[in-house]
Amino acid sequence: MPVILLFCVVGAFAINNTVFAVIVILVFGVAAYFMEENGFPVAPAILGVILGTMLEENFITSMIKSDGRFLGFFERPIAAGLGIATIVVWLWPLAKWLLARRRAVG
Repeated sequence: MPVILLFCVVGAFAINNTVFAVIVILVFGVAAYFMEENGFPVAPAILGVILGTMLEENFITSMIKSDGRFLGFFERPIAAGLGIATIVVWLWPLAKWLLARRRAVG
């Protein structure tokens, strides 16, 4: 474990030659430790930080290509199917919770 920490500190310093980068990785490391201790998954947070910029850039490019119309993502059949499937997956926990709540009340 100390060897991994050493490589992380050296790598962070080597990228920009600043101590600020080392402080940033240490702060995020402590935050990840507390997330893990409290039952929050760390992997999605890491993926969000890494892929967030790429997702934002591609989303802006897509919005420019579709002239700002959000429904441009659903115009093609395959894209519409994947989009609907994504929305269903996102809303499924909420629907499940609402159904369980309705059954408990009624």
